[in-house]
Amino acid sequence: MATPPTPTPPPPSPPPVAPPLPPGASEEKRFAAPPDPFAGIAIPEKFRKDGKPDLTAFVNSYGELETRFNTKTEELKKQLAEEMAAGRPKAATEYALPKIKDVDEKQLAEHPMVGWWREQAFEAGLPQDKFASAIEAYIERMQPQEIPEETLRAELGDGFKTRIAAVDTWAAKTAKDEGEMDALRAIGTSPAGIRLLERLAGLGGALAADSRADSVPEITLDKLREMQQDPRYWDPTRRETGWVRQVEEGYAKLYPDRKAS
Repeated sequence: MATPPTPTPPPPSPPPVAPPLPPGASEEKRFAAPPDPFAGIAIPEKFRKDGKPDLTAFVNSYGELETRFNTKTEELKKQLAEEMAAGRPKAATEYALPKIKDVDEKQLAEHPMVGWWREQAFEAGLPQDKFASAIEAYIERMQPQEIPEETLRAELGDGFKTRIAAVDTWAAKTAKDEGEMDALRAIGTSPAGIRLLERLAGLGGALAADSRADSVPEITLDKLREMQQDPRYWDPTRRETGWVRQVEEGYAKLYPDRKAS
């Protein structure tokens, strides 16, 4: 029987070829150790082991810190909740309304804004005094502000007191109940409101003319032109009969044969 031929061994593999060096690099840098990622960082000794950074210790320490932080946060929330509960009433409905001069407490209690504010104050943990002071500040801002006499004189003329008194008298006779009287008072809190009530009462013409007569001692063309620029002359929604009459009468005196233009 013939002996089988001995297989020829494969040729040896060529040696590995090192990657080319970057331009300007030396042969020594080819086999240099990789740079230390923690170089230049001051790592505490408790996070080192055998002179090297101990990542396990670092991760464990971070986990403990996170646990303590979360625990402290919950404790602070609980403390704040206890402080809020200690300063506020036991329920939103137990907030007491402040006593305010000239304000009906029953009507105030029925106002929808009060119920809303009770809920908001309770959720915010406000004490009784803070709740009451906010109500007082709101009422004060909503109250009509007194208008200086200089403003009334400039808007309504030197006879502004007479005009206001006439409107007050008409309102007292016209209003059928306290609610209507309050509504008329609310309108008459500004010069524009006074003029509106005069028109409603049919008082605008005579009173406005009488009131303005003293404030225009001398009629001039410039003055009449200025009066024509006033909305009480040209604006249909704010037109005042007495004001228009003054302009027309002024032109009639200056130019008897011409009309106001």
